[in-house]
Amino acid sequence: MSYYDIDDILADAEKLPCQFNHTIPGLGYLEGNPGKPIQQGTKLELPFWLAEILAVLEVQNSDSSFISLIDPDFINDKVLNAIKSDSKSLDLHKLSSQYYNMIIKWGKLFYEPKLIEQVMEMAKERSFEINNYASNIHSKHFNTEFIYTLDEFEKKLFKDTSESNKLMRQWLKE
Repeated sequence: MSYYDIDDILADAEKLPCQFNHTIPGLGYLEGNPGKPIQQGTKLELPFWLAEILAVLEVQNSDSSFISLIDPDFINDKVLNAIKSDSKSLDLHKLSSQYYNMIIKWGKLFYEPKLIEQVMEMAKERSFEINNYASNIHSKHFNTEFIYTLDEFEKKLFKDTSESNKLMRQWLKE
């Protein structure tokens, strides 16, 4: 990812659920209590960039990190089962507008090869559907509902595929 990549910046700002493992003085502002400590066991949603740091750093004289990450909605069991059964029916945009970027970041933070493999299979299945829609964008029965379920990566894929198909049709007419 690039420092100037807007999609990466937006993915870093996505909120992740977490739980504090220790009472930490001065962090009460995270839950709306400035100047007070944040108590052990407090559950909050923090932006990915902050949650990642606090989940990796270990507290001195302790074997645990500052926070424990709770599995976010975009990888909960319900979503993973939907990916297995019919990934084309998933509304990725509702789960996270940066779904694939979040999976990449989650995969770098935690080594989960099964999750990555499952999402790669989903991307393949959905890319066939995206190609089908992009190829038939000019038909009378074009379903726009599917487009609203795409995350930003898939929207770019759809746009690039439809533009490529348009250029191919133009080239074949020449």
